[in-house]
Amino acid sequence: MAGSGTAHLRDRHDLVLTVEHLTVEYRTRRGTVSANSDVSIDLALGETLGVVGESGCGKSTFGRAICRLTPVRSGRVLFAGSDLVSLRGEELRRKRSAIQLVFQDPKSSLNPRRPVADIIAEPLDIWKIATGRDRQAKVDELLEAVGLDPSAGDRRPHEFSGGQAQRISIARALAPDPRMLICDEPVSALDMSVQAQILNLLEDLKERYGLTMMFIAHDLAVVKHVSDRVMVMYLGKVCEVAPSETLYRRPAHPYTAALLSSIPVVDPAATQPEMPPLEGDLPSPLNPPSGCRFRTRCPRATEVCATDEPQIADVGAGQYVACHHPLVETTVAVGRP
Repeated sequence: MAGSGTAHLRDRHDLVLTVEHLTVEYRTRRGTVSANSDVSIDLALGETLGVVGESGCGKSTFGRAICRLTPVRSGRVLFAGSDLVSLRGEELRRKRSAIQLVFQDPKSSLNPRRPVADIIAEPLDIWKIATGRDRQAKVDELLEAVGLDPSAGDRRPHEFSGGQAQRISIARALAPDPRMLICDEPVSALDMSVQAQILNLLEDLKERYGLTMMFIAHDLAVVKHVSDRVMVMYLGKVCEVAPSETLYRRPAHPYTAALLSSIPVVDPAATQPEMPPLEGDLPSPLNPPSGCRFRTRCPRATEVCATDEPQIADVGAGQYVACHHPLVETTVAVGRP
């Protein structure tokens, strides 16, 4: 499966994306919602970063903010030599076309009135990548790449199953030859057997087209099999970042351990992290807890957790955690994992 290399240890020239202190806020009638708060991360060429957390933790907002589909209050998103946050108009459109998204519900992200071939070819038409026979050849190639017969191009989205519709969405995302894919819960609406097929397809396409990927999901079991590194989020903040194998074997944050302990284990002889299950509900993002945002549900919380916000610290082997009482020993605080 994917290796355990981490972007922060690689040559800076190999970095495809660098997010620095990203903050996203929404204004509502009841107040300001802090969806992402000071989030920083790197992605290296060919890496897959899994982003996980409970519903409402800000992971989908994070993916959309990278592409500027959601307004950013502050921070930088460095991609292809530019800060996407500072770009406007045509320059932003051209730069971010190299980052494509695959959404959770494929049926709602496909135009029901257009044939599949036209849906896939739309990026080709917008950016004048291919016309005439070249356009048709490219559409046929993409349909075959995602495991569909080219003859399917004449049909409309409602004629396909959920898994097939997601394959069409992936084909459309690949049409403009992106450098990076952001997959936002791409299999959560699919049956288990279909999920495995889509995950395997994404892995194959990543190798075939040389893609860098961000895989957003709430299911840690799914993320484990597709990610080189995993970033765990809670209420808009980063709790932990680690190589996939390290995180599942030795979680450093109590929240990560609690999520791992909730994964069903088929083998009765297998061991799980010794962590009590999560209690209570996610606090309101309108009024997050002071200090550590996880403290209201954390069995290890003390007075310092209520007064001081934990900073990201290095625990070795590419693993970073923001916790006053981590499950492993920390060394030194760092600026960005």
